[in-house]
Amino acid sequence: MRTWGFDAVLDFSKLKAPLPPSFFWTLLFFLCLFGFTAWLLQVNAGAEIAGVLSLAVSVVALIASPSDSRPAVWGALASAFVLVVLGTLGYLIYDNLRSVDVTADVRFEGAQQNSPVLMNSQRTTFTIPVTEPRDHLTISFRITDAPDSEAVQDCGTDTFTSVELALGGNPDAIRLESGEERTLPVRGDPDIRGAVTMNALVDCQMQLQVARAELHN
Repeated sequence: MRTWGFDAVLDFSKLKAPLPPSFFWTLLFFLCLFGFTAWLLQVNAGAEIAGVLSLAVSVVALIASPSDSRPAVWGALASAFVLVVLGTLGYLIYDNLRSVDVTADVRFEGAQQNSPVLMNSQRTTFTIPVTEPRDHLTISFRITDAPDSEAVQDCGTDTFTSVELALGGNPDAIRLESGEERTLPVRGDPDIRGAVTMNALVDCQMQLQVARAELHN
């Protein structure tokens, strides 16, 4: 009676494939090479790509016996190049279309903890440094009673409470209530500058925060 040993179970040489094992081994080798290059050039996720592909190459190298077949090498190189080009184009399209959250990047001039306290008609300016320019900015503010205001003050729920927002490229101010979002064109400016003027009842101290700021096309 024939017995099956561990070596027979792992006999990968009997496996049939449309392409020789050397093609797949060489393909993974070139992908690993491109991934390592991406890591050296500090492309996003380059280190992770290089690590995964290196592991894949090591596994394939253990189960395949690559030959010096020149057509397989050139075919693998061409296939790897096409895959890398398609992947790069896909990433560039995604990177250009995705939105960029800049809520934490909004900086109010001279405000403690980046939350200015304003009374009626008081004005403050802000800047948003932009590392990934986009064409539009969606922004909203949170307007609440200031922590150091009088205990009886309840101006945050008043319908008059709002801000007048003006961006550097758009001189016409728009009125925004607390939590109300508005999308404005910024035309890919490298740095966005704007100003807000508080609308509140007399003697109301209001604290202003950015609830959301997102750049998108």
